[in-house]
Amino acid sequence: MERVDDYRIILNFIDPDVLVIQEMKSQEGVELFLDSVMNYDGNQFEAVPFNDGPDTDNALFYRSDNIEFLSASYIPTPHRDIAQYRLKMKESQEVFYVFSVHLKSSQGADNEQLRLEEATILRNHLDTLNQGVHFLVMGDFNIYSSDEAAFQKLTGNFPNNNGRLFDPLNLTGEWHENSSYAYSHTQSTRVEQLGDGGAGGGLDDRFDLVLCSQSFLDSIGLYLSSQSYTTYGNDGDHFNLAVNEGVNQSVPDSVADALYYASDHLPVAVSICEGIVAEIPREVVKIWPNPMQREVHIQFPWIEDFQQARIWITNILGQQLYEARIYDPKGLTLNRGALPVGIYFVHTEIEARYTTYNYQTKLAVIK
Repeated sequence: MERVDDYRIILNFIDPDVLVIQEMKSQEGVELFLDSVMNYDGNQFEAVPFNDGPDTDNALFYRSDNIEFLSASYIPTPHRDIAQYRLKMKESQEVFYVFSVHLKSSQGADNEQLRLEEATILRNHLDTLNQGVHFLVMGDFNIYSSDEAAFQKLTGNFPNNNGRLFDPLNLTGEWHENSSYAYSHTQSTRVEQLGDGGAGGGLDDRFDLVLCSQSFLDSIGLYLSSQSYTTYGNDGDHFNLAVNEGVNQSVPDSVADALYYASDHLPVAVSICEGIVAEIPREVVKIWPNPMQREVHIQFPWIEDFQQARIWITNILGQQLYEARIYDPKGLTLNRGALPVGIYFVHTEIEARYTTYNYQTKLAVIK
């Protein structure tokens, strides 16, 4: 109960339609979270009944006006159950799956082997799904590197690829204790252990992931993109620090403080969109490199009859930091200048002869 206010602050800020969590212990815990956090200011959310498996378990809460819950089943592994939830978008009637995982923690060959066994069970199950089915796999993977065998099993290109998973950020390499990936780290929110539980150490691991099926990367039906992938509370400037130390560029101070106390993990979110990807073809705006260090290039190479574009950049609070008009489809190069490390949004309004495109993407600035 002592963290209820912190959870309320965080979820008011994120405002999700679906919330998936791990380390739930009982039906009473599900009901407490539903009543005291999700529905404390109204009855917008419902919860999937608790499934009591070995060790701690999964939970899912959904906004019933937008999401219909269809079914739940549970995949046993040598360590913890993996939850499979089947959901439907009420507006479009599109069906998708959400899998919640909490793989074996800690470093060492034995723990890596256990994670591989869990990942193999999950991949074998995903491969039984029909081609084109939409599914997301999310949770605490406890994986330290994209080279780890468990990650390779989940994302590998095998003869049966129905269950192949993709990282929307496509980050390869050693994530653990690597400042080059500071903008992607999710654990830990604090340097010192909090009370009797909750890991310390500062932000230096990318344990918490949202992986997706190939169908979610297509541009028809349900889709998502790397631009929608957000780790709340990570501004790229808190490597090995507490999330609320100094100024956090990605969230208000009240949210940073709530994240510090609520959990030793940061929440990760993606946006699921419906329909055809607007009138905007893929990568109608090319922004690279992203993340950037010293400069970023913004171009419009695929727009026919380009006339002009307006670009403006805002921070996470919506404050405008830069604006320019461009008359050349080759675009422009922006130097970082005094722009601090953090997460920003690049807004683009492009005028062609007969069409106006509006486009927004997330830009990470790193050291």
